[in-house]
Amino acid sequence: MALPAAAASLDRASDRELVARCLAAGAGYDAAFDEIYRRHADRVFGFLLKLTRSREAAEDALQETFVRVHRSLERFDPGRDLLVWLLQIARYVAIDAFRVERKVKRLEAAVSGERPEPVRDDPAGAAAEHERAAVVNEVLDGLSIDDRALLVLRHYHGLTFQAIGEVADCSARTAQNRVEAAARRFQLALQARRGEEGGA
Repeated sequence: MALPAAAASLDRASDRELVARCLAAGAGYDAAFDEIYRRHADRVFGFLLKLTRSREAAEDALQETFVRVHRSLERFDPGRDLLVWLLQIARYVAIDAFRVERKVKRLEAAVSGERPEPVRDDPAGAAAEHERAAVVNEVLDGLSIDDRALLVLRHYHGLTFQAIGEVADCSARTAQNRVEAAARRFQLALQARRGEEGGA
């Protein structure tokens, strides 16, 4: 059965047109919002997965991101890039979840009297490339969530400093400085990690 013309045209609509259709439809803008989700959910999920390092946490954060998007769509500036705005909201969601998780772990550690063990990949028997990727991921995990977000946006998603500035609520120049500082902290942590392995 053929789709109605209005529904069939959604996949050809621009992001700006989809947002406008959502807002024009009021509370019943499911079809246009579904298209926004279909178009951008994979990129947002990939970003969240890099930040959370957990599929389950990334799935929860993705759902929360689009709940927040749905609630605040009327505040979207049509002059902005929609994906950048979605990543900005996803970053806030990930930071909120990280803070909650950290509080829970501290509480669990205080109750049990033990320090929580970090989850680490087991590179035994893996190829050298897999081992290198595991080390990089572990070093990333050791950075602050803000540093992790900046590096993922720049090096995994290829965003410009202007776009990163929009996600992080700062100027493009500040975003560049923050990305470069995060990269330096990553390099120092990586060198320290290699030094530990060499001295072991």
